[in-house]
Amino acid sequence: MLPESFLGCLSAFEDCFTAPSYRRFVTMMHGWMLCIGKHTVTGVMRAAGVAEQDVSGYHRFFSRGVWDPQEVGLLVLGLALRLVSDDGPVAMTLDDTLARHTGKHIASAGMHRDPLLSTASKPFFHFGHKWVVLAVVVTMPWGKRLSLPVLARLYRSEKAARTVGHTHVKLTELAMTMLAELGKRYQSRRFVVYADNAYVNRTIVQNRLNNIEVVGRGRMDAALYALPPQRTKSTMGRPRIRGAKLHSPQQRADSRRGWTRLSVDIYGRTAEVQVKVFDAIWYKVSHGRQLRVVIVRGWPGHTKDDVLVSTDLTLRAEAIIEGYCQRWSLEETFGWVKGRLGFEDPHNRVEHAVHRTAPMALWCYSLVVIWYAQWAKRRKTLPMRAGRWQRDKTAPSFADMLATLRRQCWSVWVSDRADAGRLDQKSLSPLLEMVGYG
Repeated sequence: MLPESFLGCLSAFEDCFTAPSYRRFVTMMHGWMLCIGKHTVTGVMRAAGVAEQDVSGYHRFFSRGVWDPQEVGLLVLGLALRLVSDDGPVAMTLDDTLARHTGKHIASAGMHRDPLLSTASKPFFHFGHKWVVLAVVVTMPWGKRLSLPVLARLYRSEKAARTVGHTHVKLTELAMTMLAELGKRYQSRRFVVYADNAYVNRTIVQNRLNNIEVVGRGRMDAALYALPPQRTKSTMGRPRIRGAKLHSPQQRADSRRGWTRLSVDIYGRTAEVQVKVFDAIWYKVSHGRQLRVVIVRGWPGHTKDDVLVSTDLTLRAEAIIEGYCQRWSLEETFGWVKGRLGFEDPHNRVEHAVHRTAPMALWCYSLVVIWYAQWAKRRKTLPMRAGRWQRDKTAPSFADMLATLRRQCWSVWVSDRADAGRLDQKSLSPLLEMVGYG
């Protein structure tokens, strides 16, 4: 049922699997896109039309498969980089998300802070899996920026790690592992990673590779220092790492002088903000390296001043602010994979399967966008559905992209049966069952 153009994308993954596993991978990816109900393994098999075949074989594909999810993710990364210009650095987004689950026997699940329900004064915790996700930012032909997930690592709480006999690994350490894989795989390319303040710390900033820069939120009370003074021949002792202590971002923001007005693009809208830009050593985070610090006042929706930091000292304030806003595209991705691709649906009881089912939903999102970007190049008008409340809609959403691919799949299926003279009620039963049950 898959169109030839999409099968071409999947053929890049053939070396990651054995021949039987590759056929199951193509079948499961096909079912993952067609499934409009719960994206459990059984539900995906029904959508792919293989529920009457070897059911246990598809479950073993996730629970006992020897294929490496990280290698598959790096191949998705390679496909996504084809949509990015070779000129200049590649924009990446980094964040974590919670996949909520219920049930006593979910492998590696634990209690995690729920960012959607928590407030600054009252945290809310939910049972489930927490994933650290690294994504490539691509710009679609109509100007929309999307984050395509490529690498994902499961974070275990200390209690969950003890239960399965693993050493507890922090969120930032998992992120650093993925960034190291990224930098080593593509040593000739430069990357700029946009992340929230949880990932702007010494684990990532001090251990990053030379071809990776980090831009993210800092702290208004950060202890900043100047460069160390020049050493002379008469200077005794070991070389100094930092110089005199400077005013914190909050102290600088309290001063009325030194503000510069800028017109920047924030989340797709032009806004007037005031900034203060300077370079300093944030010793706790960057050790002896300087960071570019941008204090922002008048950020839409923010009642207080905010601060952004960058390891790249050549970036201007506009590039830092507008680049950081690209991080929101990853939040949109999380919404789509949970709402349309069943990111939270599989309830795996086997540790091995947990690391494969959730990333399948993330890769499915990326592959749909990659396919649609190529498919849209040959068309002047793009199919999309807009209600009366969406009269200003001018570009397709991910729902439109997914619906287009589903229509292509069903068109192939119906055409094959029509050519064979088998287009009757019996041959249409899989389509009718899909419409009826989802």
